[in-house]
Amino acid sequence: MTYSPIPLIKGLIHDTQEYLLSLNIEISQKENEILELTLKKEFTKSALIQKNTPTQVVNKFLSEHYNLTNKLTPRSFSEDTFFLIMQWGVHKASEMKKSSE
Repeated sequence: MTYSPIPLIKGLIHDTQEYLLSLNIEISQKENEILELTLKKEFTKSALIQKNTPTQVVNKFLSEHYNLTNKLTPRSFSEDTFFLIMQWGVHKASEMKKSSE
């Protein structure tokens, strides 16, 4: 099965927007683009050289752009995005296992 990070990236962006709206914060187009580029930069490279988890990337973005200190976990996202985060983890573990064989 081929893995694509695009659904994960889209889910993280959508759910981050929803989270910010729940705090009465509207994400600007520019910040939305920054988040998208940041996620793409991390998750379109080889799983073996990815240094952060999806929630780490989002939490860093929220801290840097909105000074938010609450830390999101995979369960903070929608069920669909939670599943995509878990799928990413399985893919990363599988790639790491393959590289060590």
